[in-house]
Amino acid sequence: MAKLVEAAKSGDKRATLVALRDKLAETIQNCDSGRDMASNSKRLMEVMSEIEQIDAEAEKERKRIEAEKTQKISKHDRLKQKYENRQTATDV
Repeated sequence: MAKLVEAAKSGDKRATLVALRDKLAETIQNCDSGRDMASNSKRLMEVMSEIEQIDAEAEKERKRIEAEKTQKISKHDRLKQKYENRQTATDV
């Protein structure tokens, strides 16, 4: 439980969800009540879905940033090539 509390106090939503997922899985594993198992299993699936959504959004953002970097490099390379071509033309 300390892990869950620490994650919640940190304010990191993903870390809190991961700690909650682990706690729910542990609770389900040790559960004797069918009713509790059903509700905890449902919640576990919801938490896992939320984690997947956060990860998908993070991956989308990572790809967007990577694409921006690639475009910047390409533009830089084009300008560099233009400059070198001008230098070569004036040297002749």
